[in-house]
Amino acid sequence: MSDLIVIANCKNCGQQIEAYNFCPDCGAKKITKRITFKNLVQDFADRFLNLDNSFFRTFLHLFTKPEAVIDGYIYGLRKRYINAFGYFAISVTVTGFYGFVVKNRLLEIIANSINFMPKEQLEAQMIGIEKTFQHQSLLSFLLIPILAIISRLVFLNYKKYNLTEHFVIYLYSYSHIVGITALISIPIIFLIDNYFIVAFAPFVLYTTYIAYVLKRLYAISVKKILIKTLLFFMIGGAFYIGLIFMVIVISLLFGLPESLKVPVK
Repeated sequence: MSDLIVIANCKNCGQQIEAYNFCPDCGAKKITKRITFKNLVQDFADRFLNLDNSFFRTFLHLFTKPEAVIDGYIYGLRKRYINAFGYFAISVTVTGFYGFVVKNRLLEIIANSINFMPKEQLEAQMIGIEKTFQHQSLLSFLLIPILAIISRLVFLNYKKYNLTEHFVIYLYSYSHIVGITALISIPIIFLIDNYFIVAFAPFVLYTTYIAYVLKRLYAISVKKILIKTLLFFMIGGAFYIGLIFMVIVISLLFGLPESLKVPVK
């Protein structure tokens, strides 16, 4: 059987490409040979192991110069870096893998660490964590606009970024640090039994990295970013208290779910 494939039209968009090596319409490469293990490995290396690849460039620059990635996307740079939603999708994939690997171990750590909690409350806590893992991608996507709103309020005296641009900032920065922390946490969770370390160490990493990104984006001093971080926590705390109050009011108006009612003896 011949190793050559006769290609007259682009398989991606249908454009005639018989005389071209790349489609003049969509830019896809013309493939004329049957797939082999060698070119399969080469394709993988070109896409994921090449240091010039947009993923590695985005990944590295979000550490070294996050303002280049974020401002680049905001001001129209689309080829050099992975777009914001694409990077968020990668992060969701990584955190999904993290949840699959560590869920049972994390539940075990909780059961061993929170031994002061009544059995019923402990079981409810573990059920809540299981549901969090099940809807992790949705929760992450809902959290990003909340962070963007709080961030915009914190930087209300700065006009550099509007609310939508703050959304882009967190699509990149939150996705980046959550994905990195998830990968780092996998071996640690199997070595440490303390729930509070496992739960709060990532929070410290998230806060530190996002403060670093905002400092770079706004080009402000360490003192100012510390004040802004404190203000962020104050507004975030008020937002959380308001959310809890709203849940309580709704529960009182429409009745508590059966699972939350306290049995009367």
